[in-house]
Amino acid sequence: MKRIFFSQISETSGKVSLYSLLLFLLAFPLSVSASQILAGLSIFCFIFSPKENFQKIRVYLLPWALILGAYTLVFISSLVHFEEYSHFWKTFTRQSEAGDFWLSILFPIAAVHSSDEKKRKLIYKYLWISFLLVLISGIASVFSEYRLGKFISNGFTPAPGDRRQHPAGPLFGLETYLPIGLMNTHLTYGGLISFYIPGLVLLVLQKIKKKDLKRSFGFGVLLLLASWVFLLNQSKSAWLGVLAVTVYFILSKWKDFSGKFPRITPVRVLILISVLVSLGAAVRFFYQKNWLLQRTLAQLTEIQTPENQRYWIYKLSLPLLAENPILGTGGGRFKETSSEVSKTFIQKNEQLWYELYITPNKHAHNDILEFAIVGGWLSGILWIGFFYLLFRKIATSSLEEGNFPLIGVGFIWVAGFFQCYLLDDEVALPFFALAGLLWGREKETASQFSKASVIFLSFTFLLNTSFWIWRLSIPAELAYGRQVFASSSPLAKKIERRILPFRNQTEEREKRISETIQVSASEGNSEFSVEGCLTHRYPNPAKRRKEDYSFGIYISPEWKNPPTKMEVTVFSEESFDEDKLYWSHRKYDLGTREMGLKPGWNSFVWKETMELSKITIFPDIVFFRSFKIRFGGFDPENTMDLPILDLGDLCDFRLE
Repeated sequence: MKRIFFSQISETSGKVSLYSLLLFLLAFPLSVSASQILAGLSIFCFIFSPKENFQKIRVYLLPWALILGAYTLVFISSLVHFEEYSHFWKTFTRQSEAGDFWLSILFPIAAVHSSDEKKRKLIYKYLWISFLLVLISGIASVFSEYRLGKFISNGFTPAPGDRRQHPAGPLFGLETYLPIGLMNTHLTYGGLISFYIPGLVLLVLQKIKKKDLKRSFGFGVLLLLASWVFLLNQSKSAWLGVLAVTVYFILSKWKDFSGKFPRITPVRVLILISVLVSLGAAVRFFYQKNWLLQRTLAQLTEIQTPENQRYWIYKLSLPLLAENPILGTGGGRFKETSSEVSKTFIQKNEQLWYELYITPNKHAHNDILEFAIVGGWLSGILWIGFFYLLFRKIATSSLEEGNFPLIGVGFIWVAGFFQCYLLDDEVALPFFALAGLLWGREKETASQFSKASVIFLSFTFLLNTSFWIWRLSIPAELAYGRQVFASSSPLAKKIERRILPFRNQTEEREKRISETIQVSASEGNSEFSVEGCLTHRYPNPAKRRKEDYSFGIYISPEWKNPPTKMEVTVFSEESFDEDKLYWSHRKYDLGTREMGLKPGWNSFVWKETMELSKITIFPDIVFFRSFKIRFGGFDPENTMDLPILDLGDLCDFRLE
């Protein structure tokens, strides 16, 4: 009797674990809290499920062991650095990367459920619904100025102080916003939709191969909608991840597709050309209508951009890796230890203080680098081992009718070079679940060495490493650039080129002085602004600046049409955190002065006119003193020679 009772409990627990997993698939696009509760319930009930499940779980222990090993090394590193924590358990439980180990428990459980053919068909249906929820919530958020998650939870009313959506420009007369679905950030939503887009690409290709035009069109429409939301989402790291895993899968399955597409005929070629032209026109239309997308694509080749400060993040990260290669710094200590490194940069060039302060420093913005820093090199290597097994599984995966392909889980490998998706619970939890479903769907065969996986992982890893070795070889003094706002982006680029770097970069300064840059008369007469300097000095607490603000203007005697006068308006703007620095500030003018310009160096000096706090905790009550400049006195019939600006190291111009 007792045995029957426990058997019934066991069977019931197994079913609850499965249905909790299914509901989790519906919940993670909608609610972070609900998805975590359902994931926890699925894990808990699995413990009491039939013992056959534990026999099935053995074949999935190797990849799971690599994940747990990476987390365990972070825990060991934390214990080694125990005395360096001010509050060990508080920091470890709230901030440590090792505390997320429980998320990975869903991986083998999902694999076991997915290994059962009857359960698998049910899982397929929930995967499709999950994708549609991600897509629909994303489309809805495009047209909502409020962040939908908080807006709905507040009873469809905006709460005071809630952040609004980032505007993306008008479309067909409607205002659009950066899509985040029901998530809190666009990066999280970008990660969620990335799980599905490569699978949609595969479905479209497969239906074309089978000459199933009806389904090809249907899946194609879904792919276009998902791609539109995905591009508007602005997650550049996710873009690269999706592209990489899609190309990898197609190349690894090339024999399955090669020679099996419909025969080429003039009519089909015409149809294909029409489709491509239509797609090209649509992409061009949306690109022209969306300033946010234009800005994002323009920033791909820049070192310092408003949203992509990886240069500074890695400059602070790599010294930590060099100092603690074996044991790491310990979980939850990245911000603390990287802040110590930033002090050396600031002490050398104080103008970098604000730049480094607003640089996100909670983690390394690189999954492998993050675990290598906090848990030691071996922790990062274990993650690489897991991704090798994952891509081997992706390369050998098959497609059953009605299934939603899960090859998109591999996007995290390349995307993780630029963002810590494995530290984002909202992305990491579905990643482990979907990876488990992918693993369990395929029957385990004898382990075979995957040459394709090794080549792919090595090539992408070395490509990324080489890129950053080149980027980071640029001195910090040259990577830093003052923010310039002008009437057009090309004009701003030219002005940036006319601003001299720090004094210790003598070669670059001489090179820029020797250059001649000309602008049109209308551009030369337009006003532009240049980021200045802070009202208080390092360290923190900060003391009020005593020196006057000054900058130099150089006019070469050889120039044919330089300006002969200049108007400078000094204005104050508040200092903000990293999310607001490049958006609208509260600004007000402090004074305007006109001055004549002669060949050679000219000096502009401005004395503080306001009473400021003598000592303050940065950034409270700390302001910028910046400059709006307008040139004049040149021949308006010809192009103007753009003068050189020298703000010294800290708005402290002086002739050497």
